[in-house]
Amino acid sequence: MRSLRLLFLIPLIGCSLPAPEPPVAEFLVADGSATYWVQSGPRGITARVSPLILTTANDRFYQVFVGESARSYSDAVFITEPMFRRDLVTGDSTLLLEDSVIGRWEKDYLALSPGAQLLDPDDADEGDVDFAASSEVDILGVIGPYVLYDQRATVERPDYSKTDSSRGAVDIRSGKVVALTSVVRDSSLLGAGGTREKNGVRWRHAGYEVVARFDTARAETQVVLRNSRGREWSLGFIDSRLPRIFWLDQHRADSRLRIALSEAFDEALLDDGSTQFVRGLQAADMVYAAVSR
Repeated sequence: MRSLRLLFLIPLIGCSLPAPEPPVAEFLVADGSATYWVQSGPRGITARVSPLILTTANDRFYQVFVGESARSYSDAVFITEPMFRRDLVTGDSTLLLEDSVIGRWEKDYLALSPGAQLLDPDDADEGDVDFAASSEVDILGVIGPYVLYDQRATVERPDYSKTDSSRGAVDIRSGKVVALTSVVRDSSLLGAGGTREKNGVRWRHAGYEVVARFDTARAETQVVLRNSRGREWSLGFIDSRLPRIFWLDQHRADSRLRIALSEAFDEALLDDGSTQFVRGLQAADMVYAAVSR
């Protein structure tokens, strides 16, 4: 009997069990500055990344972006950075946020200079003017259906200079500016069936889970794919403490949406405007801390 046991052990020592395959899955992971298109299956895991600021509202996908508008006169210039949402499927854009103070300053200028003529954009020279007013908008993060932003307005004249700044949130669903306290109370923040855990968030889906764990040492969030048996595959690290998950394998995203997502990924990569990227996450972290209590 002893020799039989040894004979039985030999083939087990000489081979290893095949590595478990990751679950079949397809979903998007979005933080405040980028979106990751994750596909998983028997051939492994792939992730496509793009500096696309993505969110959803009323079962529609929207890209959030900041544009620029300039109105120039011979001795004055007025610049704004309005924030828009764009429906990925229809391509329709809707204004979400624009600083009205620049318009008021332009009216004040025209009242003092009634003969001023608006210049053609090709003829405008923003370098040497007596009156300059500008508004800048930075996207700090996206928490559920809310876009957190930082806005600064500056006016400069030879004898006067002033800068005002503010932070807030705009609801992607209504386009209205809301208080941060309203953001904290909104139960839709986690989205996609997310559940808060001790050091992060877990999203359960058909046959697998996605887990986001905040790593205090790295000050980043690790995103993990987990199968039904608890086996995990690390997908990497992102900046946001509260990423958003959008399932693409539930009810199978139709071809129009897939084409629109693919085009949006490519267009965001070609866009050289830095306004697509997050410049600070303090406000997003503040909201996350309040939500996680």
